[in-house]
Amino acid sequence: MVTLDPAAPTRRERKKLETRQALEHAALRLFAERGYEQTTVEEIAEAADVAVRTFFRYFSSKQDVLFGDVVKDRVSRLRTELASRPRRESVITSITTVMDLLDVAGEDEEEQILARFDLLRHQPSLRTRYLDLINAMRLVVVEFVADRTGMDPRHDMYPHLLAGAAAASWDTSLTLWAESHGKLSLRDLRNEAFAALSAGLPKPG
Repeated sequence: MVTLDPAAPTRRERKKLETRQALEHAALRLFAERGYEQTTVEEIAEAADVAVRTFFRYFSSKQDVLFGDVVKDRVSRLRTELASRPRRESVITSITTVMDLLDVAGEDEEEQILARFDLLRHQPSLRTRYLDLINAMRLVVVEFVADRTGMDPRHDMYPHLLAGAAAASWDTSLTLWAESHGKLSLRDLRNEAFAALSAGLPKPG
């Protein structure tokens, strides 16, 4: 008897993921070859061999294709992984551990992120979407720290300060890592930044 894994993606889910990834790959390739402003949604859809209406099922705009899936995946995983950490564990240890779990995985993902940062350098207007991602992750950490420490983020600074340290370490490490073309260790950069930024914060409670 074959036991099916209920967590395994269905054929339809795999097909949707493949289509989304095909659109992302096509967009990044065309942006690099022709420039962001010169590339149209129609050209992206054609390069991915799908209809334009299919593009808009996955992404709301040409800009959204840059970070749309990254935002959804990273924010969702961050929330899930933080929630699963032991409640007796210090919040700083939990955040550091989860940041390591969310590291870039695989050469293909590295190349895509490096391509995105290259576009950010040449198209500063796109940085707004990237900052939205960093802020979304910051807010997840604020909620987590508030829950674990019993603090009220409407009045207490600590959840915001620690989440700000996490967000700044993500941004700084990704920027330096991209500038090195992926040669530096993203994890080492991020852990060094987070340790330095969080060291001066008082312990909660």
